[in-house]
Amino acid sequence: MKNVKYRVYSENEWVYPDDEIVAFDEATLSLHTARGGNVMIQALAEGEIKKGDKVSISVCGANGVTVKAYQLVPVTVALNSAPKGLPNTTTDYEKVKDFVTRKAPFDVYDATAPLDEIALADGRFAFALRYTAARDAKVGAQNIEVTLKVNECTCTIPVTVNVHKAIIPELDKSELAVINWANDRILANECGGEYGGEKFFELYKQVLPHLVDIRNNHFSLFGSWDNEVDGTVVIRDENGKIVDFDLSILEKELKLAEEAGMTKLYGHYIAHWEHWNDAELQLLWDKQDKTRVTTNEAYRQIQIYFKRLLEMIERNGWQDKFIQPLVDEPQTYNVMDYRVLCGIVRQLYPTVVIHDPVEVVELGGAADIICVKQAYFEKFYEGFLELQKMGQRMTYYTCGYPAGPTMNRAIDLPVFVGRLSFWMCHRYGFEGFLHWGYLSRSGLDLINSRNMVPGNHQIVYLVDGLFWETVRSHNQRAGAEDWELLNIIKKNDEALAQKLIEKGCRTFDDYETDMKKVEAIRLEILECADKYFE
Repeated sequence: MKNVKYRVYSENEWVYPDDEIVAFDEATLSLHTARGGNVMIQALAEGEIKKGDKVSISVCGANGVTVKAYQLVPVTVALNSAPKGLPNTTTDYEKVKDFVTRKAPFDVYDATAPLDEIALADGRFAFALRYTAARDAKVGAQNIEVTLKVNECTCTIPVTVNVHKAIIPELDKSELAVINWANDRILANECGGEYGGEKFFELYKQVLPHLVDIRNNHFSLFGSWDNEVDGTVVIRDENGKIVDFDLSILEKELKLAEEAGMTKLYGHYIAHWEHWNDAELQLLWDKQDKTRVTTNEAYRQIQIYFKRLLEMIERNGWQDKFIQPLVDEPQTYNVMDYRVLCGIVRQLYPTVVIHDPVEVVELGGAADIICVKQAYFEKFYEGFLELQKMGQRMTYYTCGYPAGPTMNRAIDLPVFVGRLSFWMCHRYGFEGFLHWGYLSRSGLDLINSRNMVPGNHQIVYLVDGLFWETVRSHNQRAGAEDWELLNIIKKNDEALAQKLIEKGCRTFDDYETDMKKVEAIRLEILECADKYFE
């Protein structure tokens, strides 16, 4: 075995397959984490790995800190994020070079495959090491050495993990709502269309610990606007009239999510518009008849549906856990239909908590919690601020629009932009964060398309029946942990918390782009939070 040269990177920077093994900043080897928190490094070493190669991993010096190794696997970014507006991708690099990280097409290490005993993909000797401090870990510096051996190559990386006094609360104690939509139709497709069967649930059970690991504590399923309501079997009589609903698949999905540690459980959307500028909202489960939600027929069907839903909630004791979405992205055109639908549901389910993504400011008081797209919040800032002053609860979301430098999980923006997104929850008084693209389909294809910024569709990859996390999903967990530290500071000194946040980000478009400065602010946050712990 020979010791090979290597280069270490921060968890907050992108690593590329064409990078050279050069001298690196030794400060990268001094890591900082709260108790109950995580910190990660990435590394490129000399040598090649082949899928199936045996890998040996040994850890020395860790005490109350666990180390997990991942193989870094590249994905291809075929198009760049465009300037704001449609389409959301571009091949005109000159228009976007001021905010994207690299000119497309390019390959970047995004996938992090669990590296236990064998390599899972061909490529360079590239890996990540994640250090997790127990909540009762001893405060202070730990000199930890990790050695990886593969083929004739040995790579030993020594780091100092500085365990701080501050403690990240357990997920069930968190006050931050985090949602990444779990697309169970993708899982069904992977099982040959066997939705709700044994193979489906075997795969489904693998999703839940991944979600919990990135501090996703609100569980919400999403299939497609083109499907009937997920987890639901619509029962019709011999004349095709809807007479009942079977929610047994949804009930099983939510039970398993609860067992995995989710603190809030969401039902499924029940209505949607057919076209963006429609005034009408239609029931999702009766799209063949285009049943408008304001009709008596819709009222009859909704009565039956919520009777079954309430039976499920009461049977499982979910009265304080259940949240009901109704429509994904109601628009200015269908505000009145949405308000009517909310009223019908409240009559049938008086204690309901409604939480929906919205793109319109004229919906105050309709939903209990409105989830505002980040760019729309700032576009109509005064209106949303007025709603907040009136007591309207809010979360926010990011998705494939808008492009440009706007905070998102785009793969050609600085990776830490996803981390700063969580700081903005404190900045604007949001209760939580939502992103739709947890998993869009299997494989490592980024779905490079004209209408979605690169990387928007997924934050994990499903490869050969295994879920691979990403550099971006690790960064999401880091951002959620930052939120917890800022929350500790905020409860003791709100002005200080806001001052720290403002150093890193002012708006969704105006944020620090220098990684070193972001890391310095993050360390300052950690040290400030330490003051409130023994």
